[in-house]
Amino acid sequence: MINFYKESVRRLMEYVGLHGYGTPGVSVSPPTSGTAALYFHETETPEWKEFITSLPSGERHNASVRRRLSTHLWSAVKGDICLWCWFSKGLCFCDRLEEYRQRLLEAQRGTPPEITVVMHPEEIMRGTNSGHIIAFILGAPLRIWGVAEDDSYLNTLQAVDLVGNGYSASGETPLHTASLYPESGAPLLEDFVKGIDSAHKIHLLLLDATWSQANALNRHIPRHIPRVGLRIDESYSSLFKALRKQTRQSGVSTFEATSMALQQCCNSQHIGGNAGAVVHNILTSAMKEFVDLKCLVNHRSACFLEGPHTVTDIIERRKTSHRDAALDRLRQLNEKAASDEVTRGLLLPPMLNYCYACDVLVGWPRMVEHVMGRGHAEALKKNPLCTPSVSSRRLAGRQNRWTKVTAKG
Repeated sequence: MINFYKESVRRLMEYVGLHGYGTPGVSVSPPTSGTAALYFHETETPEWKEFITSLPSGERHNASVRRRLSTHLWSAVKGDICLWCWFSKGLCFCDRLEEYRQRLLEAQRGTPPEITVVMHPEEIMRGTNSGHIIAFILGAPLRIWGVAEDDSYLNTLQAVDLVGNGYSASGETPLHTASLYPESGAPLLEDFVKGIDSAHKIHLLLLDATWSQANALNRHIPRHIPRVGLRIDESYSSLFKALRKQTRQSGVSTFEATSMALQQCCNSQHIGGNAGAVVHNILTSAMKEFVDLKCLVNHRSACFLEGPHTVTDIIERRKTSHRDAALDRLRQLNEKAASDEVTRGLLLPPMLNYCYACDVLVGWPRMVEHVMGRGHAEALKKNPLCTPSVSSRRLAGRQNRWTKVTAKG
């Protein structure tokens, strides 16, 4: 079955000029000359400023969005980040997401709502984004505000449209589109669905953005598309609060909002008895696993995982990923140093580092993890200036090839 989320990512890669991503044996690289290369300037160079000011004012936003997409996607490719799950390839989450996707497909009954994730461009490759995860599991397409093709798609949407393969005599079924945005006067999704014939289809637009960004996105959704809100219990505590600060008391992540929306649609349409609860439970499990992986990658405690073996496995994969990344950086630097005398002078051997706060040697790939640990924090309270001890001075004298790092945290 086609995963329209992956097709959307491929389309974005083609849009910015990174051709062939996901194709075996194809090396992805950005354009090196012409106007297309300007979009890959990470800073606002004089050439970029001259180019953007030469554009008509109505085209500048789209050009800025393309530059943001270009630099972020290329940075991810260079950093060996998986563009499907947005984790480093050493910690790739795709296999687990595919398992959740399969479970969801097997659990679905009737005709579930179609989902389109409308993403703010600043959410692309953002570490705390959850919209791409739910899009992966549901196989939902992404639409990015500021990409001309996606803007055109949104502007041509109809509140009620006819789609093929329906149950009517004409072979077409009405498709009702609504945008999930709780603006003043918007009906609850449950009430909106109850007013629609059970044989009709529902299409939900999910705005993937922070609250302030969602306001901007909402202004660009045609006004003839009805807005609907979710029923959220006042006692509900967001599963996502460990990763991103809530700006509204009733705020939930895009992932959670989608899960709730699917459950409420199923319940209102009376699809498959408890199908809504089953779908919600599957997606909640996926969300918890995603949050825990994010926490562990960021050297924080898992919020939901109970099995120590699972946590240990993730930590070991994290260590391996960090070590491999460090080795890769050294390898690239070594290659550059072979032909560049200035770089050669900066090249340091991959030796051990020394933490003066704790007065211990630390393996160089583990220094970041060491500095973020509790033991280092306690040692830093006792030795805030990281004053070298007598033993560390002797050690430095004996092992002058070691790289000594003052880890101040």
